[in-house]
Amino acid sequence: MIRSRVFFVIGFLFLLVILFTYTFVDFRERDDKAYDLHQSGSYLKVLKLYKESEIPTSELELTILSQSLSQLEKQINGKDNQKELLQFFQKRNDTKLLEWDTTRGTYYHIEDPYFSHLKKHGTGYKRALITKINSIIKPIPKAEVTHFLLLLILEDPRGMEESFSDALSHLLTFPFEPIGEIETGFLLQTLHFLSQVSGTNLYHQTATIRGKNVNLRSGPGRENSEVGKVSEPEPTICLEEDGAEETIAGNEGHWKRCYFPNTQKTAWVFSGFLKETLADETLTSEFEKRFKAVDNEIRIDFEGWDGKKIPQTFFGNYIPRESIRVYGETGFPIYGSDTKNPSSQRICKKLSGNKNYFEFSFMPTDSETPIPFIEIHVQYNHLEHLAYSISLDQTSIWVNKNRYVLDGAKRRENLSLHIENRQGDKWSASLWRRNTGLIQSIRSYPLSETMLEAGKYSWEICLPLATKPNRDHVLLFEVRTGIH
Repeated sequence: MIRSRVFFVIGFLFLLVILFTYTFVDFRERDDKAYDLHQSGSYLKVLKLYKESEIPTSELELTILSQSLSQLEKQINGKDNQKELLQFFQKRNDTKLLEWDTTRGTYYHIEDPYFSHLKKHGTGYKRALITKINSIIKPIPKAEVTHFLLLLILEDPRGMEESFSDALSHLLTFPFEPIGEIETGFLLQTLHFLSQVSGTNLYHQTATIRGKNVNLRSGPGRENSEVGKVSEPEPTICLEEDGAEETIAGNEGHWKRCYFPNTQKTAWVFSGFLKETLADETLTSEFEKRFKAVDNEIRIDFEGWDGKKIPQTFFGNYIPRESIRVYGETGFPIYGSDTKNPSSQRICKKLSGNKNYFEFSFMPTDSETPIPFIEIHVQYNHLEHLAYSISLDQTSIWVNKNRYVLDGAKRRENLSLHIENRQGDKWSASLWRRNTGLIQSIRSYPLSETMLEAGKYSWEICLPLATKPNRDHVLLFEVRTGIH
């Protein structure tokens, strides 16, 4: 009797321990934790998830860490928690805390060890850069403003026009060192392009001065000091507007902060002395030529796909499945086949123009058996011909019969297949993670040498769909393809 009571008590305590563990211990993957903490504004807790000297390989984690540092820099230069944050970063060995002397006192700058590891011109890189710029809440040295400006104008704003426009407008409100003729051209191209995009703060904000010796001021209102004079037809692009209405020289209007390209300076001018103009077609045409290579890029994602119908722009024998939402993005689950019935269908997307890289973003699988999740086809003679099949199991990625062992971390991955040259009836390719080559000299399956030489072919991306799926799956977020 006593023994049974003892076992009962032990069992009850064991049950309590299990319940406590599952209630209060967070078993999620670290990148999931980092994402949620960042979304809730707990930026310091994001940093504490990682060792000081650790540089993650995931683009998502690098972006979150870089953005978190930028937000913490903003807090340090504000009024809240400044002392606590200063002490934290002064003790942190891998992150330098710099002090910049400015017109408004000391500006504390946190050197970012993560930003340089982001893929240049990638979405994460641009988001991190925009966050850095928007986190500047008081003047910083002119050289630093110029540095950020040059980084920003080299990026293609399409796809994130509103946030890009806000960041560029914010940056131009700070004095910067003169930039060269080429860089000035890039800046004007971007400004005029954004002035044509509805929803941005620069929409319809190109103008010229109307009148002679129009005063420019340091702030909105005649009580602010004069910082220069301009006369028509001096061109300008306006960045923001003060809400108060005023009448000057019989003209009703608002004060606007505008950028003047000829002097590379920003100042406030009364809108009654501005005449709205159309965006310069020559500049917007040059903008389009500058990012022509990007125009050739095709991005496939699954936003707006609900699982019931085939994803937009795909064709084929679709088998409905539930969409899965992770990190705020919709993933397309590609399931493994029942070993007793391995039959499958597939859906495909036709690609226009030449292509020499295929970048894919996915969440690894726990499957012990490789799951084919992307097929790259070459189409000619009205038929599809398999060139590369990409599969995943819990430890490895396979491209045709070539294997690379992954590090085992269950995090979002970004890899790319680079099509490099042709040898007879086969393409040769390599598998990359950012700037690191993982597998070299990956031969495609045999194709028609005659068609390849003549260039009479096109590319397709296909997603295999198991007719009788098992529980294992790969989650595909997006595919990018184009020309480097």
